[in-house]
Amino acid sequence: MSRTWMFGLVVMLGAAMGTGSSGAILGEWALTSDGAGTSGESGKVTVGDFIGGSGIGAITYGGNGAYANAWTANATPDLADYYEVTLSPQAGYGLIISQIDFSERRSSTGIREFQVRASTNNFSSYTLLDTVPVPDNDSERTHSILNLNLQVQEGHTFRLRFYGYQAEGSGGNWRFNDNTLKILGTAMSLTGPPVVGFVPGSGVQVHVSNTLEVSVSVLPSGVITDWWLDPVPSGSNGLVGSTFSFTPVAVDDGGTNTLYVVASNSYGVSTGMLDIAVTEYLPPGTMEITFENDGEIKSSYDPGPVTLSGEVWIMDQARIGDEANDVKLGSRAARFGSLYPAFMTSSNKLLPAGIGTISFLYAKYSTSTDGAELVVEVATDAEAGPWLEVGRVDANGVTELTSYQTAVGVNEPVFIRFRNEYSSGIGQVNVDNIIITPYQTPEYSAYEAFLLQYNVTPGDPGTAPEEDWDGDGYSNTNEFDNLTNPYDADHHP
Repeated sequence: MSRTWMFGLVVMLGAAMGTGSSGAILGEWALTSDGAGTSGESGKVTVGDFIGGSGIGAITYGGNGAYANAWTANATPDLADYYEVTLSPQAGYGLIISQIDFSERRSSTGIREFQVRASTNNFSSYTLLDTVPVPDNDSERTHSILNLNLQVQEGHTFRLRFYGYQAEGSGGNWRFNDNTLKILGTAMSLTGPPVVGFVPGSGVQVHVSNTLEVSVSVLPSGVITDWWLDPVPSGSNGLVGSTFSFTPVAVDDGGTNTLYVVASNSYGVSTGMLDIAVTEYLPPGTMEITFENDGEIKSSYDPGPVTLSGEVWIMDQARIGDEANDVKLGSRAARFGSLYPAFMTSSNKLLPAGIGTISFLYAKYSTSTDGAELVVEVATDAEAGPWLEVGRVDANGVTELTSYQTAVGVNEPVFIRFRNEYSSGIGQVNVDNIIITPYQTPEYSAYEAFLLQYNVTPGDPGTAPEEDWDGDGYSNTNEFDNLTNPYDADHHP
């Protein structure tokens, strides 16, 4: 039987939501007394030590983790300045690496950016997993690189490196916190029926008219013999090679379609299943913030930036909560604190065409006695203001995620701010799945366009077709039919 595996990073496109931990602990490193690692898959995986590249200082281990100094001040990584850990599948096994977790912090003159890279050929080539800007503070930051599909064949070694750079001083150190560095996934026997896997593997959603792509893996050495969706959707779908794609239409909204994939090898046949939930249509250009993407993590209430769906937001007295008491979809949600006024503010004006609507889910933090009022505001100048309130919700007594939408209707880019209405004794509030749609020019009927030419808003009092706003004895419909001014009693048919 062939044991040839592919190594690579599957990059997902489309509207997919990640989830929390996935797989067994293939390797973990305490970093409190030395660099030794352990595995939850004993007898299947060999775990290498936590080591440093030749360009950095000696690693110091202690109760708070491991650190070293002498990181490069260059704007790009120095190939000798890194931390490294390794995993090797033992004979008869291969590895599927699905998630990497770690927590780190810098000293006051430490690094300002780092990259995470992976390789199975001793870095003759590599896959870039993440590039992470580091704020100018010494706060701890927690990271999860999710939804990976890194496959390591028998006889190869998986090397994971963390390159730190842009150090503000040669004595500045960079620490990996104790008991946080973990690599999760599956140690796969190479002598059994195939296992069908999907990336993302659960919690998958796709919006009407958007395209979802899912990577399908069959390991070890199997072939796909059949696949289908149940129920059969009206939208288009297909499996080409190892990539399944699905573009639902309006009638699919609200349904859940299960993808079935059948695979076989010389040891037998197996079936994998993935549920895909179809949700409402989102116009092109919509910003959707799920807090589930790689790097969308902020573990403290201190003021600081976080990149969400490609845009930088400043969270002050607010964090991204991933605890059991956070009310959320998936693994994370925003959490607004209760001790001080809390804000989440876009650092840039959003959406080139302007803002149509803003919607989100909200609930009080589960252990809070009360929630708080959450205010949504927009401004053309984030510093000088003024901030215009466009929406408000009250989370008091709201224990389950509740949907809210507000119409904004601003036809130019604006800053957006979420804040709690602070008062003594308020509770904490969770917010999840923020959706910001672009402004769309209203489609007016001929009658509405007729009213607008007189600077009158359709729907205002006196604008109904049967009404006679100017009291000249002719209805607005009569005026419309004859193209006379319905707001001038001297101008009528």
